Amino acid sequence: MLPDRVRGGLRPAQAITWQREDGRAEDLTGATVTGVIRNRATGAARAIAGTLALTDAAAGGLRWDMAAADVAESGSFDVQFTATFAAGLSPARTFVERWTVAEALAVSA
Repeated sequence: MLPDRVRGGLRPAQAITWQREDGRAEDLTGATVTGVIRNRATGAARAIAGTLALTDAAAGGLRWDMAAADVAESGSFDVQFTATFAAGLSPARTFVERWTVAEALAVSA
């Protein structure tokens, strides 16, 4: 489950553990991970602009260091990650996760 964010908030990085349906971690050793964000209201999809870095590949651990484009608009989104492996069955995909980017308050001059 991805925790909600606030529009424009880049920190902290998002720690993620990729798990299979049965709760076991997906071994991401040697994988390259990418992701897609889809706006639930408009259907518009875009690639995750931030960095997806493996932190404990054997235990399914990765970190999403968000870029400004990832949290540029508030709303309700679907997020899906894809792992591509050099050898063996590839790619692997997560189930779609719902994700909310909340509105940020601003003071007008």
